[in-house]
Amino acid sequence: MKKALITTLQILVSISILAWVFRDPRKNAEMLQALRLADARWLLAALAVTASAPVCATLRWGLLLRAQNIVLPWLRVLEIFFVGNFFNLFGLGATGGDVVKIFYLLREPAAAGRKTTALLTVVMDRLLGLLGLVIIACVFIPLRFSWLTQTKTSAGWLSAFLLILASAIGGIVVTAVVAYFNLADRLPARLPGRAGIVQMSTALRQYGRAWRTTLCCLAISLPGHTALFGTVYYGARAFHLTAPSLLDLCTLMPIANTIISVPVSVSGMGVREGIFRQLLGDLCGVSEVNATLLAEVQFLCNTFYCLIGGVVYLFYRSSHGTPPAATLEDETVGTASPEAALGESVTAGLPHA
Repeated sequence: MKKALITTLQILVSISILAWVFRDPRKNAEMLQALRLADARWLLAALAVTASAPVCATLRWGLLLRAQNIVLPWLRVLEIFFVGNFFNLFGLGATGGDVVKIFYLLREPAAAGRKTTALLTVVMDRLLGLLGLVIIACVFIPLRFSWLTQTKTSAGWLSAFLLILASAIGGIVVTAVVAYFNLADRLPARLPGRAGIVQMSTALRQYGRAWRTTLCCLAISLPGHTALFGTVYYGARAFHLTAPSLLDLCTLMPIANTIISVPVSVSGMGVREGIFRQLLGDLCGVSEVNATLLAEVQFLCNTFYCLIGGVVYLFYRSSHGTPPAATLEDETVGTASPEAALGESVTAGLPHA
């Protein structure tokens, strides 16, 4: 009942914001005209550079799996990642794709029965994606803080981003302390978010031992994020815009992508268009029409690769059938099963890259 209510609210939010964004027939006609005049070569470049994001994410997750001695062929890792990516877009849930990834991973002989380990690789993957975004934000936002705060609207979006970031970093610090002092078993059973804290602390402790691999995976997060910035940059060139610059996008996109990832609407629909209009309009002088088009370019390029995951899903065959439940090694973390814990895990708030 609760999940149905949340999904209904997400759909209503998406419809409401999209109706507001596309309420003006004149501007809709201008968007169609701009699409007709767009340079298809730059749009193809935007689509091509977007491919770097799922490739980097696949490489990062594959290395995290290998650090836990789950060794799969790279093609198999790519297939499972794309299937999960498909469900992340269309599953109407913040962790739907993660659950699917774990489900198919556990059907592989190398991971059979290792439920908790599979879950922890996904938790760490999300965490490193967030830390990559933090690094980019910490480089560019302080350098352009006065530019970001020159209007009330942009300052408001920056404040929202910093609040989300502070909450996420606070959670990471708490779980790092729990991991370092091995306090997971001492946490009260009824502590809100206990399952998520235990998951994160276990992941940090295990991957702290494989710190070289962890640092490598963190480094891989950086080009994954910047590839998505390049999508918008090439989109702007396709519509013959001189702004935003790549520097502008490296400053603005960590803010936009973080807020879009908050599950208040379906796949960020509506929120994406609204924030693009306000940030690009206020700070880069991009018209509402062109800002909306750039939002749609980002969404459609991402959707293209998610749909590839749908094709993979149709033809996917695991290495063997689902392992019998009785033979699975039922690892647990804390008091919740991995599948149940994932539903209330902190991964829901960590952006993909």
